[in-house]
Amino acid sequence: MALDGQALSPKEFLLAFKPETTIGTINVATMNLLNVDAVSSPSLNLSQVLDVRNGVGRTAKVADAFTDEKGTRKEIAFSGTADSTTLPILLQAVTTTAVGSSPASYDIAYNWTPPEIEIGTGSISDNVHTFTVAISHPEAGNDHSMVFKGCVLTSLSINGSMGTESGRIKVSGTWATGSQGTFGQAKPTSTTAYSSTNYSLTQWTAETTIAGIEDCVISDFALNIENPSEFLGFNASGDPQAVVRGVPEIAVNCDATVKADNNTSGLHNALKAGGTSASLELTNHSTFSSATGFGIKMANGVLTSVDFNEANAMFYNVSIKGLASTSGDLIQIIA
Repeated sequence: MALDGQALSPKEFLLAFKPETTIGTINVATMNLLNVDAVSSPSLNLSQVLDVRNGVGRTAKVADAFTDEKGTRKEIAFSGTADSTTLPILLQAVTTTAVGSSPASYDIAYNWTPPEIEIGTGSISDNVHTFTVAISHPEAGNDHSMVFKGCVLTSLSINGSMGTESGRIKVSGTWATGSQGTFGQAKPTSTTAYSSTNYSLTQWTAETTIAGIEDCVISDFALNIENPSEFLGFNASGDPQAVVRGVPEIAVNCDATVKADNNTSGLHNALKAGGTSASLELTNHSTFSSATGFGIKMANGVLTSVDFNEANAMFYNVSIKGLASTSGDLIQIIA
């Protein structure tokens, strides 16, 4: 093999995803590209045994080596910029709910239960079951791309800081699958570009309620949704037979940095009291049902930490765990 003088830019590697029409079957047609900061190598978690076995001498032998990926969990982490094409799909993937109405939001109901996910089920036409995720290799004429089928989104973080990109909203998350990957796949073609329409903290112009306190001055905010998932059983190919989601719960947490002032002076006392009315409402309209663009509403929550943040002025770092009531939604997100 002769030396190859070609060099590739890290920015030429792409990350794309697509809902599957048959659960656990690769779908690489017109995949959605994510606006990522960089493409990270996936975590393959291979079963690999290289122990020295009984034999002649004190060395590991060629015959002793064992490597397999059946029954292992693969994870593909990403981070980048949220956009109006991909963020709505990601929200459906992590909440397993389609967009609602009044307002058009992605909601986790107080009595949320996940959809049934059985490998091989066909005629799927939504964004709440499984996805194919591809890491696209740029080299022309060679099949070096990696494709992972049967993926579910197990975590999604939506965050922004006024000190970074003027408050533009960033996103990060993790795809996971128990199915075997394809590592010699052709580069997916006819991909759909991400949108140039982004989101920003500055869209919250009418309501800035953090921990039940109205009119907070916000410098940083992060919303974290965790949907733990497990891959169960195995078929003749070594792929799982089913995926169970939200075990033991779908969890919503938020972290915010707010100015220390008369409005927020009772935060430490509220933390000690352990009340469950640490709500969020962040929108461009005083009535949430009329809000548009980008908004978050969480009716109930409990403070889990309050710390000083010594910036040019004193701020508080606040953490809240979302709680469901006996009706309504755990959280609503407009995007």
